[in-house]
Amino acid sequence: MTAYTDYLMIISLPGDLVKEVSRYKRASVNAIGHFEGMHNRAYITVTHQVRCKPFLAQAAIARMGQRLSTMPPVELYLNGFGNFNNNHIASTIYAKIELTDRANKWFKLLSMQMGIKLNNFVPHITIARNIPATAFNKLWPNFEQREFKHSFIVNYLTILHRDTFAEHNEWKVYRELHFGNRLLAF
Repeated sequence: MTAYTDYLMIISLPGDLVKEVSRYKRASVNAIGHFEGMHNRAYITVTHQVRCKPFLAQAAIARMGQRLSTMPPVELYLNGFGNFNNNHIASTIYAKIELTDRANKWFKLLSMQMGIKLNNFVPHITIARNIPATAFNKLWPNFEQREFKHSFIVNYLTILHRDTFAEHNEWKVYRELHFGNRLLAF
């Protein structure tokens, strides 16, 4: 048994959308060269919990699964691209999730049911993460006005885990927590 475990809670994407995002990542590599996460599979990060005691986290995840099973699945819509700018040092380009009233309420309910505060949470799909300002200035004009529309249904939350202090620690699927089909009024 490991002393500490990291957990990454994500919303997995359908295969066709993963391929489309990978295509944008490859085009970005062709334009600016290699960058962090260029080979990572596309997903929506919900939260990252580090240095957790597994016996406590696993019990909490089991309780979370029961609460999430009462939530309905949701349809999310992608609409264009956005960016996070870190004081002109490094930037991230991402596919924007359209935050409709229904999506906002669903993410708020997700946070409540998970029992985890999601401060300043902006759901997104990363294309190019932490790229230097010069690379961003070269790449962003290719995304700024580009249309990217796609919709998909979120049926479950994927929880990945890895040993905190392992030398070659890779993320592995720990559990998938499925959303129920009960329609809640929100």
